[in-house]
Amino acid sequence: MIDDAIDEGAFMTQQTRPALDRLSTDYVTLAFGLERHIPGTVDAYYGPEEVKAAVLAGSPPSPETLVQQAEELLRGIPTSGLPESRAQYLTAQVRALHLAARRLTGVPVDYRDEVRIFFDIEPEATPAAVFDDAVRALDEALPGEGDVAARMIAWRKQFEVPVVVAREAIAPIADEARRRTASLVELPAGEEIDYAFVSDKPWSGYNWYLGDCRSLVELNTDLPLRINTLLGLLCHEGYPGHHTEHAIKEQTLYQAQGYGEHAIQLINTPECVISEGIATLAETIVFPDGEAEAWRAAQIYPIAGITGDPAREAQTAGAARHLRALGANAALMLHADGVPADEVVAYLMRYGLCDEQEARHRLRFIADPLWRAYVFTYHAGRDLLDAWLARGDRNARFVRLLREQVTPSQIAAELRG
Repeated sequence: MIDDAIDEGAFMTQQTRPALDRLSTDYVTLAFGLERHIPGTVDAYYGPEEVKAAVLAGSPPSPETLVQQAEELLRGIPTSGLPESRAQYLTAQVRALHLAARRLTGVPVDYRDEVRIFFDIEPEATPAAVFDDAVRALDEALPGEGDVAARMIAWRKQFEVPVVVAREAIAPIADEARRRTASLVELPAGEEIDYAFVSDKPWSGYNWYLGDCRSLVELNTDLPLRINTLLGLLCHEGYPGHHTEHAIKEQTLYQAQGYGEHAIQLINTPECVISEGIATLAETIVFPDGEAEAWRAAQIYPIAGITGDPAREAQTAGAARHLRALGANAALMLHADGVPADEVVAYLMRYGLCDEQEARHRLRFIADPLWRAYVFTYHAGRDLLDAWLARGDRNARFVRLLREQVTPSQIAAELRG
């Protein structure tokens, strides 16, 4: 179903929700306690309602209480007899929540430490030479001559479509992505995605996982809707990206094994690096080796009356791929180095090859208190998981990521080994 505004609560069903064990209950309690101070911390919850209701009743817990709860959890995990993978996962997650609680008490936290502890990664800046090389490659790939930024803006603009066209393209894209995903991994019975167009958001698209294997995917009309990027966006948010991961983990980890930490999804925790890594790689998994460009040209562009050039699109996308870390560099400039916002916008325009409006929209996300560190998850998650997938059967390893508890440091350790 596609609509412009959807009531998320309308999709919740009464599927049996397993009880949470003691650690999971404490974990969910801590998370909702933080949510009362930092709205948006809890991205989704589909566990027992009584646990959530108990936390939301009465006055919010003090930041000092939240710090204490996190520290008690961290002390309890090693002696709880959990499988090693679950203990590692919970420890990494709770460390992130502990930091969020400490910040509420007024403890100053260096921005790099914020990224490091929230996401279990090292926040490294990408050398400018990487972006310079990408711009030179785009100079060769883009049609025409002259200023690269102007040509890139013109290149993107040719793919812009009105909402009515994007709406028409969603069904065939989602159907094909789902069909290919189902040939890769068994999808839970009854899983489903609904789509809506929204505005006044800091992101381009968002998956709201509703539980019971249902998702609402929202597309932001504040930014241009481009028919050439719609396939990647819907794969990212849906099949085999966020929706697929969340639905499978709800079934295999929470419903089947009782891992209550998978009855909740949290922003600014290590799980986000894995989830965004899965999502940013999603299109390449079900449309490998240039299939995306050819399929879009044959099946989607006619809806918009556009003639595709798969070879040039692949060349352009390959060059632009090296600009993925640009947002993280901009965030380091803004939050770690104290560079003025206008200079960051100019930097985003220079290397992002975009106009000021688009650069300022990117800055809005980077500057948002909830999302300011999150920008690292996209390129860091993709780079980390892509390297790990290359160590074996790519599809089989991707399915493992959809099913299993892993942390960024676990993946990094496997790569070092």
